Amino acid sequence: MSGTNLYVSLVLALGIGLMIGVERGWASRQAVDGSRVAGVRTFALLGLTGGAIGVLAAGSLRWVGLAGSAAIFAMLALGYRRQERRDTNNLSVTGSLVAVLTVLLGVLATTGHPGAAVAMAGAATFLLSQRDALHRWIAGLDDRDVKAAAQYAIIACVILPVLPDQNFGPYQAWNPRNLWLVVVFVTGLSFAGYWAARRLGPTRGTVIAAAIGATYSSTAVSAELARRFRDDSQDRGVLHAGIAAATAVMPLRVLVLVGVLVPPALKCFATGMAPATLFSVTYALWLARDARSGTATALNNRNPFAFWPALGFAALVALVILLSRWAIDHFGTHGVTILVALTGLYDVDAAIITAGNIGKAEPRWLATLLLIPILINNLWKALLVIVLGGWQQGSRAAFPLAGSAILIGAGFYIVC
Repeated sequence: MSGTNLYVSLVLALGIGLMIGVERGWASRQAVDGSRVAGVRTFALLGLTGGAIGVLAAGSLRWVGLAGSAAIFAMLALGYRRQERRDTNNLSVTGSLVAVLTVLLGVLATTGHPGAAVAMAGAATFLLSQRDALHRWIAGLDDRDVKAAAQYAIIACVILPVLPDQNFGPYQAWNPRNLWLVVVFVTGLSFAGYWAARRLGPTRGTVIAAAIGATYSSTAVSAELARRFRDDSQDRGVLHAGIAAATAVMPLRVLVLVGVLVPPALKCFATGMAPATLFSVTYALWLARDARSGTATALNNRNPFAFWPALGFAALVALVILLSRWAIDHFGTHGVTILVALTGLYDVDAAIITAGNIGKAEPRWLATLLLIPILINNLWKALLVIVLGGWQQGSRAAFPLAGSAILIGAGFYIVC
């Protein structure tokens, strides 16, 4: 390590200790003088000491660095042990653990990983600063919340990583990991909506969760909210606003995707999507405004973890994928248009990616090609909402989808 880089790394180690020390000093600002093991200056020196240990360990004085580390950790252990003996009502290992972490981050900063050291220091500082908020959050949990979180952890962190990422089945149509991702997303959306409702209130929480979820899959959001229409305890106005919000986010999302993946077609595509985008955004804002005046307290009492509906939706996605492959195989592709259009039944993003890989093509034709799957996807979601939500509520909820489809058709005519 050059001299300049060495000094920069040591200053960075000092800054990491200072950043953590400021938070620790603020947290213990009301403590009696002399009762703290480590304050702002001590944490800054711990970071700098860690940096020095890292420099020694990386050179020919490795054993000196290890001995210094052992001495520092022993001093910290003795200091915090003495503090615990003085104040048995305030036992916590956080302070000693943070002190050790500060030393290790100082070492990391001077051994070739400065970015990781700063990122970890920032994360640690933020986590420490949220002590009271985290305690309030834990106090607000009940047995149902903890069980739901554990179930979701199994689905997302245990099952998903071990599933094979390869196609199988008729027409090689199914990918176990991709299909399970649908389950992860829909259950995650249900869980996120539940927590958003508790945090922001049932009205704003549901609508915001729907808008956020639509950045990944507006189809899954619309299906999940439409399913709740059959539950009499749900606030129908909030569900309508949520579906409208998901409908409004979808054209905004695809505009961004087209701009990134198919930039030559963006101008024509944006012209074709403009009427539908303006309508869906305006309608969603109008419903969200009306929903704020409604009552939706029953949303807080729903099950936070809807596994079986999510599994059913994944099965439906698998069926649609298989049917689209079957239709392509039996009726011919007739070029990439049919392929992209059928892909839009279950994944608009996949249709855009397919169009982006075509190569050089006339921008107007590309824009037309991209509008077709979005039109089909809106019609498919409208049908799905009516089937899952029932005719009375579903037909009303499908209005923004049907209206967007009609305006996309008009945009298709303009582009063509």
